[in-house]
This record gives sequence, C-alpha cells and structure tokens, in this order.
Amino acid sequence: MVIAVLPLAGCATLFSEPAAVAEPAGQFSQSGTVPLQSRWWEALPDTHLQALEQKALDANPDLLATQARLAQAAALARKSGAVLYPQLNAGLSSADTDGTSSHVGTLAASYELDLWGGLQAQADSARQSWLASRGALDTAAVTLTAEVADTWYQLIEQAGQIELLSEQQQTNRQMLELVELRFDRGKVQATDVLQQRQLIESAEALLATARSERAVLEHQLKALLGQSPTTPGTLFPAGELIELPPLPATGLPAELVKQRPDVREAFHTLRAAEADVAVAVADRFPSVSLGATLTSSAGSLSGLFSDWIRLLSMDLLGPLFDGGQRVAEVDRTRAAARAALYDYSSVVIDALGEVEDALVREQQQRLRLQSLDRQLALTAEVVERTRYNYTKGTVNYLDVLDALRTHQSLQRDQLTARRSLISYRIALHRALAGGWLADTLEQTAAVTSSND
Repeated sequence: MVIAVLPLAGCATLFSEPAAVAEPAGQFSQSGTVPLQSRWWEALPDTHLQALEQKALDANPDLLATQARLAQAAALARKSGAVLYPQLNAGLSSADTDGTSSHVGTLAASYELDLWGGLQAQADSARQSWLASRGALDTAAVTLTAEVADTWYQLIEQAGQIELLSEQQQTNRQMLELVELRFDRGKVQATDVLQQRQLIESAEALLATARSERAVLEHQLKALLGQSPTTPGTLFPAGELIELPPLPATGLPAELVKQRPDVREAFHTLRAAEADVAVAVADRFPSVSLGATLTSSAGSLSGLFSDWIRLLSMDLLGPLFDGGQRVAEVDRTRAAARAALYDYSSVVIDALGEVEDALVREQQQRLRLQSLDRQLALTAEVVERTRYNYTKGTVNYLDVLDALRTHQSLQRDQLTARRSLISYRIALHRALAGGWLADTLEQTAAVTSSND
C-alpha cells in the first residue's frame, strides 16, 4: 500500500458558494392575452406550415445530431454518478503447467471516500452539462421551427411577387400599345415608346430575380426538412400570407428567463463550470480508497470456492509536488466559471432585447402597412387620372411613367411588408418560446422502455 501524506490544516472549507443570479425586473412594453404555446407555430392558422414543421422536426440532420449529443451527455452524467458507489469486480483464471491444473477466483470491491466533495462535484458537473444539453436541444428545435416558418413565408412572398410582376407586365404592355398607337398617329415622341419598353424590360429583370429567389428558398426549405436540394419530385403547396392572430401573452422578463431554453442552457453551463472548480480544488487534496479482495485457488473447478483468502486495504494518496499544475487548474476553472457567469448575463440581456425588438417592430410595421395602404389607394387614382389625361394630350408621358413606377413599386413593397409583419411575429414567438422537445423525447423513451 503506497501512501503519500499531505498536511490537512485549513481544509475545512474548500469551495465557495455558487454565484447568485439576479432575476430581471420590470415588464415588457406590450403584451397580448393569448396564452403562449410551447409548439408556437400551432397558433398560426396555416395547415401547410404545421406539416412542414413536423417534417423538419423528424428529419432535420442538425437537430438529430443535437439529439445524439444530448444522449451522450445523459450517458456521461450516469457514468460520472457511478463513481459515488462501490465498485465490485469478479475474475476467474485457469492455468495448466506440466499437466497440473490450477484455478483462481477473485472478488474485488473498491470504494473511494469523497472526503472533499470532488466526486460529488464531478457528478454534479456532468449532470449540469446534461441539463445544458437539454437546453441546447430545445434551442435548436425552436431555431429550426422559426427558420422553417420564416423561409416558408418568404417563399410565399416570392411566389406572390412573381404573380404581381406578371400582372404589372400585362398592364405595362397595354400601356405600350396605347403609346405606340399615339406614336403612329404622330402625337408623341419616339422616346415615349422607348421608355415604356424600358419599363417592361426592367420588370422582366425583376421577374428573373424573383424566380431565382424562389428557387433558392425552395432549396433552403428542402435542406431544413432534411432533404437534398436536388431531390426530385418535392413540390411545395401553394400557400398564402396569413392574417396574424392576436398578440401572445409575453409575461414578465423573469418568466422569460425561466422558460427560454438558451437561457437555461447558459445557466446550467454556469453551474457546471462552478462544479468544475470544486473538482479542481478537491484534486489538490489526498484521496482515500478502501478495498476488499477475496481470492480462492484450487486444482479443480469443483473445489474452487471452498476456501477464501481475504485482503482488506486502505490507500491514502495525495500530491507532494506537481510543479503548480493543480493550482493552475483551479485558476483556470475559476476563470472559466467567471466567463460562464458573464455569458449567462449576456444571454439574458439578448433574450430580453429580442422580445422588445420583435414587439416594437411588429407595432411599427402595422403602422407602416396602414400608410402603404393609403399610399396605394392614392397612387392608383393618380395612375388612372394621368393615363386618362395622357390620352387627351393634357399631360406628358413622363407623368404617366412616374405614376406607374411609383404605384407598382408600392404594390411590391406592400407584399414584402406583409411578409415582414409575419416574420416579426415569428421572431416574437422565437424569443418567447420555451422548450418542449427534450421532455417529449424523454417521455417517449420512458413509454418505449416500459413497453419492452
């Protein structure tokens, strides 16, 4: 038995208390009355979106990889917790020397006393890392569902832009016929015809861009659903930009901190870092291990367990000189814990800011849409009047061209603004959403294991 002894004076208190985490005060600038759902997209009136979200949750490779990492963290937590219990091993060996057989059976038990709490801290660190992984999985799920929804409505917008541009082209061609007719009659300059043709060509360029954007968004949506962009036969249904339901209840900032999975992930990462400090401090002090071994030997297997030799042992082992490695490790883990605390504070601030940003943007976007509606009504009237006056020869073509460009640009802006309003609501749900996937997976695993 090898024993290295260290002075134990001044070791009564090894670890500091966990860092106190203050809850944010105040309240958000706005709040609705509709209860917030964990599966937030189900609050939106879009059956196509519901189907797309489920496909993404079932097949997205990044999310599946995060699930696998959660399983790794859970197994590591169980493994780390096992060191708190005695270990029992059994062995059997046989040998034959010059025709003489010998058999040896062994039972060995060992147990390390957790004098300084290092083993418990190691188990706590692994458990906190597992809890942080649960938060990471839920964060990935919330992020994925928000990206699916946002990409879906961007795809709908581009389809709407293509349809709108096609309608505008029809109007522009009708106007070109009118200008060419007046040119044939010698009432207008050739520049009027050329400018109208240029307007048509600029709309063709916009159409090409919109078709390109639509194809890219289809590829992005396929990737989110776990499909290759080159997979044939995948057709997305024709959707439409929805009317948003009432604003969800935002609750209080303190409630958000408790439900946001990325905040929970940062919190448990902080607690794991604090436990790592305890592990590093405990490693500077001696460890005590108890052992018991039972050995039986015989010339035949039938008489192997008739006689046992017992051996009891205690090992006290501690560092005498390590060149400052353990002190440096304590300093490193303490610095890592401080960094984790600051990271947690940063995540909380970002979370609160995301909610406030989404609330303000949606509120102001509604005002912008109201203004766009009024502008469209005015420009539509301007287009009609200038076109009529142009046929009468009382206004020049530049007035007609300017009115057309303004009105058609506002039509496209309004479509984008409607989609942006939905995007801001998605951002709000993403900022408010709590976790659900980790719990669902564990419940499913529990039901499966109980049925086996």
